[in-house]
Amino acid sequence: MSRVITILGSTGSIGKSALDVIGLHSDHFEIRALTANTNVETLSQQCLQWQPRYAVMCDENAAQQLDGILRQAGSDTQVLSGI
Repeated sequence: MSRVITILGSTGSIGKSALDVIGLHSDHFEIRALTANTNVETLSQQCLQWQPRYAVMCDENAAQQLDGILRQAGSDTQVLSGI
C-alpha cells in the first residue's frame, strides 16, 4: 500500500529534497500533486518524472506555460493555478 503525497513548493530546496527521499522509496509513495510559484522549467521536469494527477502554480501565466509544455509532452497531469 502506497501513501499519497502532495509536495508544496516542490521546486524549492526542501521540496526537491523531499522528492529525492521519496525517489529512494518510490514503491511506498504516490505523488498526487506538486505545487510551485513561478518555476515552470523545474516543475515541468518534475511532472514528467513523477506524473502527478495535479500541478498547481500560483502564477496564472506560469500555469499556462506549464500546461502547454506538459500537453506537448503527452502528460495527463492537470494544471491548475491560484493560491
